[in-house]
Amino acid sequence: MFSALRQNGKNETTQQQGASSQSTEYTFTQNGKLITLSINIPIGTHLTDLELEFQEHSIRVGILGQKPMIEGKLLHRIDPTQVSYSLVESNRAQITIEVGMGENWPVLVGGPNESNIDSHSRFLLAKRAEEEGDLNSALRWLLQAAEEGHFQSIFRVATIYTTDTRYPVQVDNDKALKYWKIAAATGQGESLFMVGCFYYSGTACSKDYAQAVEYFNQAIRADCKAAYFNLGLIYNEGGWGVERDDQLALNNFIKATEAGNVEAMIRIALMYIEGKGVDRDFQKARQFIVTAHKMNPYLQIPPEIITILNKGQEAFEEDLKNTNGKSPLDFLQPKTNETLTKKQQTNEIEDEENERMEQLQLFDKNRKFRWLFSFGSLAVVSSFSLLLALKKDKKK
Repeated sequence: MFSALRQNGKNETTQQQGASSQSTEYTFTQNGKLITLSINIPIGTHLTDLELEFQEHSIRVGILGQKPMIEGKLLHRIDPTQVSYSLVESNRAQITIEVGMGENWPVLVGGPNESNIDSHSRFLLAKRAEEEGDLNSALRWLLQAAEEGHFQSIFRVATIYTTDTRYPVQVDNDKALKYWKIAAATGQGESLFMVGCFYYSGTACSKDYAQAVEYFNQAIRADCKAAYFNLGLIYNEGGWGVERDDQLALNNFIKATEAGNVEAMIRIALMYIEGKGVDRDFQKARQFIVTAHKMNPYLQIPPEIITILNKGQEAFEEDLKNTNGKSPLDFLQPKTNETLTKKQQTNEIEDEENERMEQLQLFDKNRKFRWLFSFGSLAVVSSFSLLLALKKDKKK
């Protein structure tokens, strides 16, 4: 009893789903005697491009000429004649399998022996365990899948060791960095960004701005625009292998604002106040402050900045003369960093915990990234907390 579909068809796209993909490889749900299997495929793929094989005890699904997306021994026996398939979206195929009543399928492929369960099934078991509150089992499944090279599990484990205080493990920066580097090796943008944050803050490694710049630039090439702001900070500060460059700092802050980063507008305003990378211009500085406030009324703007702007440019320049060029804003940076870090601890991490299961399409939800500051030893936590929250309106 064997059913197979092998048809040669022209694949109209050259896009392939690589290891760096964030999207779920497949999901499946069971409703009574029906199992619905949903598989992500490259955009533009036709049904004729798929290779589908179903036997009583095994399944094989993939793109013609490529490594199978799913291949293995089914948990229970099926009737190959009771399998249907369709293309429900341009990048998603759906397969419906009729199974015997009363058979529970916690995994699609594998068996009672855990060693026979494929890595993605381990990831799905972790998802279910996490939803049920069994975090010990969830972590066990995730660690096993991560050790087998399953990208989503690697990303998830890195997240847990970075920020997730619900799990029965302590935040562990050394382990977090280890898994972020493994994930970053696939070229995935957010993972590259996170490794850059570790080098920027000197968390679990030596502080190294040159390395951070390399990772942030790679993240940008992978379409993670959060890195623009961090690059701006590095060039604004200088040191640790990178020369200070006000023009590069300004350029990156501008790109960050174009990506919706409100904090970058405050940084640009400061540069206009101090005349770094641009001519001193209090009017433009005020415009950036006003725009930032309109975009985020809850943004904490240091009152010292408002006081300086209200006093005016002439008074500011007079103060510079009286202090031999020492800017009244010099003390603001550490104070601003501390304020933002505390705000991040109290507000953003709590929100992220409630939404974690739905973030970055790990569990089939889309949200929009928000940008962040990433300072000091809490830089990685703060960075990731905001980075994970960001996908709100992109696909609306």
